[in-house]
Amino acid sequence: MPEATVVISLFNKGPYIGRALTSVLNQGLQDIEVLVVDDGSSDDGPEQAAAFRDPRVRLIRQSHGGVSTARNNGIRTACSPFVAFLDADDEWRPGHLATLLRLHTSFPGAGICATSYVFIMPDGTRRAPTFSGFPCPPWEGLLPDYFRAAAMGKPPVFTSAAGAPKKVLLEAGLFAEGVHLGEDLDLWGRIALESPVAFSHSGPSCYRKDAGNRLCVRIPRERELPFVATARARLCKGKVPDHLVPSLRAYCCKLVYLSCRHLLRAGRVDDAALLLHKSGFEGEENGHIRRIRTAVAGKGG
Repeated sequence: MPEATVVISLFNKGPYIGRALTSVLNQGLQDIEVLVVDDGSSDDGPEQAAAFRDPRVRLIRQSHGGVSTARNNGIRTACSPFVAFLDADDEWRPGHLATLLRLHTSFPGAGICATSYVFIMPDGTRRAPTFSGFPCPPWEGLLPDYFRAAAMGKPPVFTSAAGAPKKVLLEAGLFAEGVHLGEDLDLWGRIALESPVAFSHSGPSCYRKDAGNRLCVRIPRERELPFVATARARLCKGKVPDHLVPSLRAYCCKLVYLSCRHLLRAGRVDDAALLLHKSGFEGEENGHIRRIRTAVAGKGG
């Protein structure tokens, strides 16, 4: 049994898959398996992956079903009890996978293990995310409150910088399929409602914003992100621990704001107002929600 399984979802990322695979194989860990799940690519990405004559690398082909289907296929196929994720256009810094495994060993009750990450911008510059709600580097440990951190700063869990026990992923219901934006935030949020999140500033991942054909750019942020519905249902049923309710509501307000902001920038005031109303967070005394209400009232006038 390998110590870890790395799942790389691949769809038309031929120019980048070699870089991603090289960053995994250069982690210095031999006892791993790397599952490249091709989601029906029409470019040479699968051939690029197959050209790696390393016994740790395995190419899995499937009909096009979306990134969640590809990741879930990899999770189910994984031979290891611990699964780490990497998108085909991102890459890992040295020591990343070792850091995830250290977190998994040091905090066996953690449902998610994650490292920091760095943005590689289109002009080649590097930018560090602005985190909040937990200690600065070189700290590592269990996040005091995942939802508070996600509400106050950049997400502490980025999929290409995260891993989780296979058992936890299966019990959480895996990535929501048929969802084209926010499916990862939804899974991490569902897990964080049940288990602590371990984080380290060491061994960061690289989020390559300079890559082409990025899904988050092609899919407009004009619908409610799936975790808002997940959280709303849990809150209505009283299935959220009392100590998490305030931070969870604040995080949902931020997600609603991100969707409404896109609609407002496109001049779709009525759609923004409707989305806010349907979210169930319209009456929150939260800075993000107040901005939406003010913008809707101003543009509506």
